[in-house]
Amino acid sequence: MASSGAGRGSRPTGITVLAILILIGGVLSVISGLGLAALGGSIPLLPSGLGFLGGALGAVAIIIGLVYLGIGYGFLKGMSWSWWIAVIFFVLGILGSLLGILTIVAIVPLIIYVLLIYYMTRPGVKRWFGL
Repeated sequence: MASSGAGRGSRPTGITVLAILILIGGVLSVISGLGLAALGGSIPLLPSGLGFLGGALGAVAIIIGLVYLGIGYGFLKGMSWSWWIAVIFFVLGILGSLLGILTIVAIVPLIIYVLLIYYMTRPGVKRWFGL
């Protein structure tokens, strides 16, 4: 557990684990985005006139991956902006899960996002982020 210089104490272990998972997700998103962008119009499932969608989806995946990399870095350093962006993403995840609640598969992510928001609002976690 690394300590910060701002009198915030030790980084919570859960934040370290989340940071690593978020960083891995960011790297995978960037790699998949690069793959989609490189494939571009050669994605066989898309009609010939819609090949540009592969490149556009790749660009979106790259941007999302870069945001995740930033959040992961911010988690490790205790930057308050990363807490806010992560909580916004978790709330959006809850909303997305609620839209798909008719399927049993949507219940698992819903529970995970609710637990993540609960964890992010614990006093020790908020203290790490200077909130």
